[in-house]
Amino acid sequence: MDTDGRATTHEHAAFLAGSSNRVRVLRALRERPGRGAELAERCSLPRSTVHRCLDGFTTRGWARKSGGDHRLTAAGALVLGAYEDLIGTVSITGDYEEFLRHLGEVARTLPVGTLPGSTVVEATPENPHATVEHYEQVFAAVAPKRMRGIVPIVSHVFNEASRPLVEGGVEMGVVIDEAVLDTAREAYPAAHELGVESENFTIYVHPEAVSFGLAVFDDERVLVGAYDDAGNPRACLDGTDDALVDWAIGTYERYRREARRLGAGTEAETVVEAP
Repeated sequence: MDTDGRATTHEHAAFLAGSSNRVRVLRALRERPGRGAELAERCSLPRSTVHRCLDGFTTRGWARKSGGDHRLTAAGALVLGAYEDLIGTVSITGDYEEFLRHLGEVARTLPVGTLPGSTVVEATPENPHATVEHYEQVFAAVAPKRMRGIVPIVSHVFNEASRPLVEGGVEMGVVIDEAVLDTAREAYPAAHELGVESENFTIYVHPEAVSFGLAVFDDERVLVGAYDDAGNPRACLDGTDDALVDWAIGTYERYRREARRLGAGTEAETVVEAP
């Protein structure tokens, strides 16, 4: 209660969340108005329980009585919708805890509602290379005209998987960090030179460490890579949902604008203009 003895917002939310019966009755009202006895039958609940629910809804402005029927108000519909969104988010985050945990801070902006409709591949003790294998399969299958990405590690497997795209003239832009740049120069000089010298391949170096992977193919398909603290691929999200694609493009563009561009040949730094 607040200082005036009125229920707080948290208490109102707890009133609904604290009883599955209340949620059931509120959903029944969303389907159609009804009298107490009829609602009790529809919800398979005792009349006394339904009447207590209705009294609580009416007090909070979530329902009103008109012509003998109880009706859901606009406020009640909004509260129920928000509650269902919360329950859905809690369920999704539980199902994809491993992926979200390794994805790091960028997971805070991910449209989690797109996860159930996407494919998530996780590395397991039985198949620790499952994520890498999925990347290889995707890169071998796609034939994009354009690809944009964020790469947090240096990997021979990833270099070889993307080589056909580079050599095939696919327009490519990749954001890396300083550590990846240094390692690529030292460990894979030939692959690094190919990328720098290719007219269709642009490298951007972000000033801060990058901890997740991203690939956007023709603004239609997205791969999101989650890595552990040692830089090992732990999980991969593969999806085509419009909201996921929009998020991926926006994330890539934000990192690209914050990065410097490597110039061909001399690797001279140039200013990257915002689109």
